[in-house]
Amino acid sequence: MNRLHYQIHEETMYIVPVNNGGYIESRVGETYGGGIDCRLNPNKLIERNCRNHSQNYAARKDLTKTLTGITSKLPVILDLFGAYIYFCTHSDRIAENNWFNIRHVQSYWNDGGMTRVQFSNNEERIIDISYASFNNQYLNALKLHYKFNQQKEKYQKKEMNMHFQYPTLGRGEVAQINETIYHSYINYINGLQIKDEV
Repeated sequence: MNRLHYQIHEETMYIVPVNNGGYIESRVGETYGGGIDCRLNPNKLIERNCRNHSQNYAARKDLTKTLTGITSKLPVILDLFGAYIYFCTHSDRIAENNWFNIRHVQSYWNDGGMTRVQFSNNEERIIDISYASFNNQYLNALKLHYKFNQQKEKYQKKEMNMHFQYPTLGRGEVAQINETIYHSYINYINGLQIKDEV
């Protein structure tokens, strides 16, 4: 079945391009079952999924630049909490782009000038990109993962300090403080995005 759209979830491993009569579409690999075809090209599918998580693709790229200093072929965090981090093999100006969920890349190695990737379900795919380039993109995604989690830890420490400072608060008051911390975090992330746009 060829879908118009596909919702990325925790079992999504990769999105690769497929030429369908001159149109670039997507083949999505999941940890179970066969591949799923989607009529959107891989870049459009990533953009649409950013919107599904109330995010903007351009803002997600800006967040990556701010956190990591990476300026090209940017990995992106699709969701607000960093559960879905994807990296690409080419510029997002090229429709024939491959996107990989960092959590499902088990190993990869050189295969005749290209890269063979093994995923978490032991499926293997040969990708038309050199090992050095693939490795660089993978390491960029790891850097994004690390930097994003550093930011999350800072806010978790603040939350722990709030609980320590107010040990006698009632359950409703603690919930209000947690809500305030959550909104402070959202404002911080949005502030990073706005600062980069200026």
